[in-house]
Amino acid sequence: MGKKSVGSLIDKVHALREDIKAKTEEVKTLGAAKDEVEQELLALMDAEGVTKATGQRASVSISELVKPSVTNWDEFYKYIHRSRYYHLLERRPSVSGCCELFETKGSIPGVEPYIKRGINIRSI
Repeated sequence: MGKKSVGSLIDKVHALREDIKAKTEEVKTLGAAKDEVEQELLALMDAEGVTKATGQRASVSISELVKPSVTNWDEFYKYIHRSRYYHLLERRPSVSGCCELFETKGSIPGVEPYIKRGINIRSI
């Protein structure tokens, strides 16, 4: 194996990125096909009044989960603040909002900025 150079490593990163792109598209296509078959299966099971079923290689059961869908963010935020129900929000700071405050205010209590380094690569 010869000496590695910046150029050879750039080309390797580029090739791997292109492989990932191709496989990501394949995964998206397979995911969409799976979602379509799952919806078809749900409809058929509902039509037959079945909640559990078994094939030759797998079995399924219908599950139902309650998930929130916010229709008015202003009302939701007011409710959270009034009730102090901050657990209703995911714990992840907004990158753009925090960066804006770091630039204008210098700091945010309880938050430390850090630099995440990476490589930007473009095809030529």
